[in-house]
Amino acid sequence: MKAERKSSSWKSFLLTLAATTFSIMLTFGTSAVIEHRKLNAEKREMVLMVMYDMRESLKDIEQIDEDLKDFFEIQVDVVAHPDKLSQSYIGMASRIPMARYSMTTETIFRSNIETIRTIGNILFVEAVSSFYDLRENYKAIVIEDFQNQSNNLLFLETLRDLNTPSFIFYSEAFLRSMKVDFENCKQLMKVTDEDLEVFSRQKEKLMESTQSKMREDTEESSSDRNERSVRLQQALEQGEKN
Repeated sequence: MKAERKSSSWKSFLLTLAATTFSIMLTFGTSAVIEHRKLNAEKREMVLMVMYDMRESLKDIEQIDEDLKDFFEIQVDVVAHPDKLSQSYIGMASRIPMARYSMTTETIFRSNIETIRTIGNILFVEAVSSFYDLRENYKAIVIEDFQNQSNNLLFLETLRDLNTPSFIFYSEAFLRSMKVDFENCKQLMKVTDEDLEVFSRQKEKLMESTQSKMREDTEESSSDRNERSVRLQQALEQGEKN
């Protein structure tokens, strides 16, 4: 009987130990799975944020490239027919390239080492860095240089001396290289155009929600100020009566 009780106690102990061990493993395993999913979600969000910025930058630069070509057509016409200078000024001035894209995402990407660690793909990081380097050089060589050389469009000499074809050449070369980096990033991280469209719609909804909240806060603040003004006026009028 003692042997049976002893055996039963050992079985009970082993079952309890096994259950406890399994419970611990399950708890830590579940935590690890949750943490892994969280990191993957953060990684995907960062990748989409960066690639959305790249896509929007390409759209802006493609527009600049088209504006330069349109500018050149007007420039050639005006140089051949100087009497058209004044009436063509607005058309040329509206096509002078400007950097419309934001630097916010690039600043986050370059300044936060944790972002790079979270992404964890060195080839992707290198391609993104190459893209941003090209964008920076594009701004300096194409946008800013063209602005500096075209700041006196009302003078015919400016148009005669302005070598717009060279700017178009550099613009197309930069644009091709940036598109290569962008496509490489899409392949490396398996990001589709549809993924970027979904992210774009989510971003737009968030911006609309933020702007709506800001308008509501502004309206409430204005209402509060009006109410305080009314109370103050009533107090002053009451004081005058007393």
